[in-house]
Amino acid sequence: MREVAHTTPLHSEPRGPAELVRSFLPILYGCDEHRPRAAASRHYHPDTTFHDPLVTVQGLERARRLVYVNRTFLSDCRMAFGDVTESRRPDGSHVVMAEVKTSLVFKHFLALRPWQALVGDTFTYHAVHKVVLDQDLKVTEHEEICSVRSVLDSSPLGRVLYGLVRKLNHACTSDFGYTLNQYIAGDRSVRTIF
Repeated sequence: MREVAHTTPLHSEPRGPAELVRSFLPILYGCDEHRPRAAASRHYHPDTTFHDPLVTVQGLERARRLVYVNRTFLSDCRMAFGDVTESRRPDGSHVVMAEVKTSLVFKHFLALRPWQALVGDTFTYHAVHKVVLDQDLKVTEHEEICSVRSVLDSSPLGRVLYGLVRKLNHACTSDFGYTLNQYIAGDRSVRTIF
């Protein structure tokens, strides 16, 4: 009997929803000319919804247009995955939560030079991607939830602003917080100055 070595193909299909999300997110956020739009067409449902802190789009064509933003303004995008979890809803759809550290490297535009001098040309932030896939493993909803702290920590200007906010926060006493909570709860006998 002859033994045959079993090798997996170089471009094998992902086996499950979590692997699928791990495989297409770096392509979708990439700066390649054609691959991100093709990835959106291949993996997203025609009635998909995409949310991030700045924009919400509905429909595959609008999601494909959003991909152009990366190619227009970015010279590079790197993603590092943390925890990726997967669950299944009673209706058969899958929910994948992926913790991702993303580094965006912006192109040098004359109009953006003052901004890039302040904050640099690389922007790194942490986000959680909530991706809902139907039974056919097409994305019906994609939400990118960003950490405000990581956004502020990604630039020198943001770190300074965040430091000021933290100092103001520490300057407030717990008595003020208690008084404010009492007032919000409806206790109008508490006198506060706003």
